[in-house]
Amino acid sequence: MWTRIDRNLNVPPSVRMVLNTLYDGGFEAYLVGGCVRDFLLQREVKDYDIATSAKPDEVQRLFPKTVETGKAFGVIKVITEDHREHEVATFRKDGPYGDHRRPSRVEFGDVQADGARRDFTINALYFDLKTNRVLDLFGGIEDLRDKVIRAIGDPDARFREDALRLLRAVRFSSRFHFTIEEQTRVAILKKAPLIRKISMERVRDELEKMITHASARAAIKELDDLGLLENVMPEISVAKLGQRKVWDQTLRVLSVLGKYHPVEPKAFYWGLFLLPALRLLPIEKRDAEVRKIAARLKLSSDCTGQMAYLVRETPKFRDAFSMREATLLRWMKDPDFELLVRFHGLDAISYDGNLAGLEFVRAIYPEAKRRLEMKPLVTGDDLVRLGLTPGPKFTEILRTIEDLALEGTLTTPEEALNHVLTHFVV
Repeated sequence: MWTRIDRNLNVPPSVRMVLNTLYDGGFEAYLVGGCVRDFLLQREVKDYDIATSAKPDEVQRLFPKTVETGKAFGVIKVITEDHREHEVATFRKDGPYGDHRRPSRVEFGDVQADGARRDFTINALYFDLKTNRVLDLFGGIEDLRDKVIRAIGDPDARFREDALRLLRAVRFSSRFHFTIEEQTRVAILKKAPLIRKISMERVRDELEKMITHASARAAIKELDDLGLLENVMPEISVAKLGQRKVWDQTLRVLSVLGKYHPVEPKAFYWGLFLLPALRLLPIEKRDAEVRKIAARLKLSSDCTGQMAYLVRETPKFRDAFSMREATLLRWMKDPDFELLVRFHGLDAISYDGNLAGLEFVRAIYPEAKRRLEMKPLVTGDDLVRLGLTPGPKFTEILRTIEDLALEGTLTTPEEALNHVLTHFVV
């Protein structure tokens, strides 16, 4: 079960310090899970999970600064001198799962028991930094080589214990271009409705990891094939049943997103993912539907507002040619306008390829931006000095002057004040 690796796993000094402290204390300690899997796949390693035979109290005695993040489940967060945080988990055997997410109790055990409770063979690999060997209890190395996602033990039991594993199986298979092993696949199809038992926050986080990755199209397609999409994104599933072209465009936009490398706010990805289905609604009803879906997904208010803006404003590119100049420039004044330009670009490419409005806006935007950054020709203080009182008329005057300045009719403060005196001061 031990396999020697002919290359080194280079870990941060703080990780090595935690492991060495556990070794010096007389305990077993291994790197485990995703970091080992990604190292063997020669992918970038981002997080380092540590599993040990030391009990939580023993971990706390070994390290001067710890946080009890999940002591009842054997998890202690160690804070090193360089202020880095590392979770150290005691080998454990899980008790019964009552909520399809967490065990009702745990028993501390050995590494064999710890591996048996994990989700997939490729995530039950333990790396011994002292000997450069991997402990492979369930054939994970072979499955990595064969590009297979396989549940440990009985797949039905693994998904019944923790239904979030249903989504994780899809995320791993699409991200690594692996095939889901047949028995595991059958179990996912059978247990798909269990995903509704999982908190929406956890489901949303898994979905975000899918739609923001290059493998977005493959992941969402697999969710649909396995009966999971209808349970996590019914809005997309219902739209697919209503019109096949909506599903086709959803897959197209995910393909485009997969080739898009800049990192954007989450609202950008959610908006593009939902837009094909939202197009079944009249424009005036889309905003309410966006907010309804965002509330179900428990997206933040900032993310919700930004997504609503992107969905609401993207159709306006087709009307940009006919907008009054002041209206056009005022539209470009929004702080998220440049994000909207990128959003509409991906949407237009995947929808119908009509980039005319986008190209027009891009052509005039540099000059428009320069004009938008100019100081206002007239301020509220100027109007007060003219004897005007703040109120609705006050706002109307400032907006009128701004429009005329944006259109180039007024170019100096003197011209602007003369316009106010001529048209608004009796």
